[in-house]
Amino acid sequence: MTRKSYAAFNTLHRVVTIGTLSSLALFCAYASTASAQNVVSNDPQTTEPEKEHELEQVTVTASKLATPLNQAAKLITVISAKDIASAPIRSLQDLLVYVAGVDVAQRGGHGVQADISIRGGSQDQTMVLLNGINLNSSQAGHLSFDIPINLSDIERIEILRGPSALIYGIGAFSGGINIITRHDTHDRLYASITAGMHRLRGVELRGSSRLGNTINSISASSRSSAGYTDNTDYQINNALWQTRLELGEVNKIDLQAGYNEKQFGANKFYTAKFPLQYEYTRRYLASIRGEVGSKTLRLIPALYWDRAFDQFDLTKGSDIGRNYHRTDNYGVNLAASYLSALGMTTLAGDVRREDVVSSKLGYLRSRPEGHYTRWDSRTNLSLSLEHTLHVSDFTLSAGAMLNHTSLLKDVYKLLPSISLTYHPTEAWSFSAGWSKSMRTPTFVDLWYTTETHNASGQLQPEYSQSYEISARYHTPILQAHLAGFKTAGKNLIDWVKHNPTDKWSSWNHSKIDNYGIEAGVTFCYGAYLPVLGSQSKLQLDYLYIHQEHSSEKLISLYSLNYLRHKLTARLTYSIGSRLEGSWDFRYQDRVSQTSPFATLDGKLDYLFSERVRVGIQANNITDTRYYDFASVIQPGFWLSAGITCRL
Repeated sequence: MTRKSYAAFNTLHRVVTIGTLSSLALFCAYASTASAQNVVSNDPQTTEPEKEHELEQVTVTASKLATPLNQAAKLITVISAKDIASAPIRSLQDLLVYVAGVDVAQRGGHGVQADISIRGGSQDQTMVLLNGINLNSSQAGHLSFDIPINLSDIERIEILRGPSALIYGIGAFSGGINIITRHDTHDRLYASITAGMHRLRGVELRGSSRLGNTINSISASSRSSAGYTDNTDYQINNALWQTRLELGEVNKIDLQAGYNEKQFGANKFYTAKFPLQYEYTRRYLASIRGEVGSKTLRLIPALYWDRAFDQFDLTKGSDIGRNYHRTDNYGVNLAASYLSALGMTTLAGDVRREDVVSSKLGYLRSRPEGHYTRWDSRTNLSLSLEHTLHVSDFTLSAGAMLNHTSLLKDVYKLLPSISLTYHPTEAWSFSAGWSKSMRTPTFVDLWYTTETHNASGQLQPEYSQSYEISARYHTPILQAHLAGFKTAGKNLIDWVKHNPTDKWSSWNHSKIDNYGIEAGVTFCYGAYLPVLGSQSKLQLDYLYIHQEHSSEKLISLYSLNYLRHKLTARLTYSIGSRLEGSWDFRYQDRVSQTSPFATLDGKLDYLFSERVRVGIQANNITDTRYYDFASVIQPGFWLSAGITCRL
């Protein structure tokens, strides 16, 4: 492992296969700050033996260019494809429940809808990316995870904690989640069938091929359920096409296009007064992204577009209270990185346009188009400059982003950031950082006025500055981390009311400060108990947040409704060569809940062969009755089974 100034280029565009001996800890770490990033297949036959012991520098893409994980100042969770395959989940949202630093407030099971936030933030403050492409919903953060991703597509997920405007843009107010998909042909055909309680049905197909210097894949899935209680039925369909054009050893162009469709019973999703709410959403996306250049100069251009439709029924089947929305997000960005004897300098620019036509959101249109009688639009421009310098065991990074939004005429905001990492040994690293960030209100924040909500068109963007210190320890058997952070927020956007009978109103809190600690330890006990599998592990993670604010008399829907404690535990094991299992435990205590709750999930797979496996999973084994939102009951015990085939 090297820490030279040019180390980041050692692994650009390379598939890193982590071995099971000297790099055992990297291979088996689940959602830790020292996890491996590239697990390309769960099939043992696809592992290239000659790379088993290759010690390249593990990198993550939580920056404009790939960054060595041991040099990253912020805590970064990397969840591999193998971790995803072994987890008792049916959706991406289910998976993120097991990350202690992430708050997943679900309104239904299996990814129907969830508000996903990081370190006490709100769902609107989390940047969601697919292969580095911004997929945040400009309508509302409730819809940001309406993306056409199938679990078999995912190579890894990178979760970046804390405000990250310089890295991802102003949408990453409290952090970012970057989903990286596979670009390989190890599984030319993948098929999965699922069935379970509450008339759960699911099917997923994926195919890949190499044609000339292109790698192509297409996947599709459909899953549905009759629901675990009244008006919680759902139908979710996904399709994703990807092509990678390889231009030599290190240059490439990636194209992707996808479609997501959901229709679901929204029992008390947005207000307890209307239990028969129903929602139908569709989303299309397309993007092209390249990485070209030399070892000295790298260029990463990207162009993207996504369109989302949303029909919401306050009462299913009734025109009364029905909303129609259509949003279009367009973006173009370019990052250039130059390597010199003084370190790496990165210059990046981004232009993003957001449009909405709606029956509820925006100004009155002079010429209505069907249901769309209103409109609004805005443009965001940003320019960032960052320099990273490596001196001996130190890595210093400093930069700033200059941002302008059309919501604020003639106003330009400078968002600086600085971090320092000290890496005295291969096992230890220590980091400290400070940064500023901002976020503009969504269209719902600005305009959504209905029977239950009153929006304010005078909302201002929200701002924060954050401080973080952390220590990390990493050996092949044991990995651990401890971090402390403070996020000082100003003008934070929320929906509030003074009395329980009032309508919800959009609001700027003058001041909210979040203080917290994160701690975690992963013990790869398989090295001592090979009878339970060489890759078996036990992981414990914990998050604590304390909040200080100036809104004591307000009832808050989001900003003040934070997780005070969250503890997650994961145990994976093998029994012989045929059985693989896992146990996943979660304990959490939310400020708005009268009492904390805990859930236990489990999964057991039987490998008929290297290509075929069958499995059974049980969620909420203790049948715990709990709520992520005040009136939305979550699923109780849910048993399901499935079969997977790879060719």
